[in-house]
Amino acid sequence: MNESMMGKELTALVIGGGPAGIEAALKIACGGYRVVLVEKESEPGGLLRKLYSSFPRWENPSDRIGWMVDDLKRNKQIEISLESTVESVARTDNGFNVTLKNTATGGARTIDVQAVVLATGFGLMDLSAYGEYGHGIYPGVLNSLEFEERLREWSRGLGKAPKAVALIQCVGSRDRSKGYPYCSKVCCMYSAKQAGVVKDLFPEAKVYVFYIDCRAAGKGYEEFLREVIEKKHVRYVRGRPAKVLPDGGRLLVRAEDTLIGIPVEFTADVVVLAAAVVPHPETAALAKMFGAPVDEYGFIDHDLRSHAKCADRVFFAGGCGFAVDTESALSQGAAAAAEVIALFNGNG
Repeated sequence: MNESMMGKELTALVIGGGPAGIEAALKIACGGYRVVLVEKESEPGGLLRKLYSSFPRWENPSDRIGWMVDDLKRNKQIEISLESTVESVARTDNGFNVTLKNTATGGARTIDVQAVVLATGFGLMDLSAYGEYGHGIYPGVLNSLEFEERLREWSRGLGKAPKAVALIQCVGSRDRSKGYPYCSKVCCMYSAKQAGVVKDLFPEAKVYVFYIDCRAAGKGYEEFLREVIEKKHVRYVRGRPAKVLPDGGRLLVRAEDTLIGIPVEFTADVVVLAAAVVPHPETAALAKMFGAPVDEYGFIDHDLRSHAKCADRVFFAGGCGFAVDTESALSQGAAAAAEVIALFNGNG
């Protein structure tokens, strides 16, 4: 251990209580070190708490994150600071002096930490640029996260059963004109999951997925996609719809099937837009406070020597670096924890 660290309780600050942040906190604590986990919401769990079902095994995400949160709360090495944000940061000889603000009470406190893990996750882009689809205008047009709540309601027997649902991929992704040039990576799979769930809940409903191409690069992903198409009978249409219009209380979808070159027009009850994944606004601000680089879109950028490190004593994991599925978020959380433990053991 470094001489300057001897005789001092070493503490890691983990910012973000989603799967990546929780995994990092648990692993650092298992290494024998103290952790302060900061979460801006009133409960840890992140995006997983908002999802209904998952890929590639149709598991309940709430169950999984619930078990992790239970482990988090039981661990005496971990202090959970909810409804809190980072107010200011000052670098010290062996870490950072960090002021945390409680957004519920307005109170503030300052802590000394010797390492930081940024795990702030990702969000979805504002879809107002895509007026042709009517998000925020027509009640039946939802982004993919809003649709997760609709699926949850349907599973409880709430709301009217749909006759038809259309899911449109790459709304804002791979679009240099109005969105972003990058692929958001997770949309193909969660759209397939959502389509499959609709068919499970309402077998008679017609479900369409409009896609540019399908990217299923993960263990069991291709098989999952095949199951949705071949066993659940979801229709995949290659092409991006041109327009969504109101039609007697429903939604008229106009598109072209580019594989066979014919127009497609049908009426749906719900249209789901797979919005591009973007970093949360606070990610760039936190990166600046801790001296970490961000790319041109605001995602955390990594040090060339370590995919988990982004600055001296600063590491990151999960969707703040780019869109990731749950398994990748957990793996990155564990990798960031390993970097912190190596640093604290004097090997960093």
